[in-house]
Amino acid sequence: MSRTGTKEQDARARARQARLTLLADRNAQDERIEAAAAAALLAWEDRTAAAGKVEEAERDTAAGLALLRREKVSVRDMATLTGIGQSEVVPDLVELEVAVPRLTLTLR
Repeated sequence: MSRTGTKEQDARARARQARLTLLADRNAQDERIEAAAAAALLAWEDRTAAAGKVEEAERDTAAGLALLRREKVSVRDMATLTGIGQSEVVPDLVELEVAVPRLTLTLR
């Protein structure tokens, strides 16, 4: 083999090694991307489930406040009884009355 052939083989070997290093780096990056995407997807699913529970709890709270209101309990007393601040009690009542004027709550 000529000296030029040996140089070419050496150059190809170095290029191959560099390409394999790049490929390993890309594979590691792909694995990090997949792991990050999976973590984000799982977190978003957890967030969606939690948001549903929050909405349900808010509806239940508003329904309970509406029942207290039907019993002529004042907003101040509702806040004292429930531990919910007066500023939170009023919006829940207004929202509930607009959405469901004649709601009955089944106590658990």
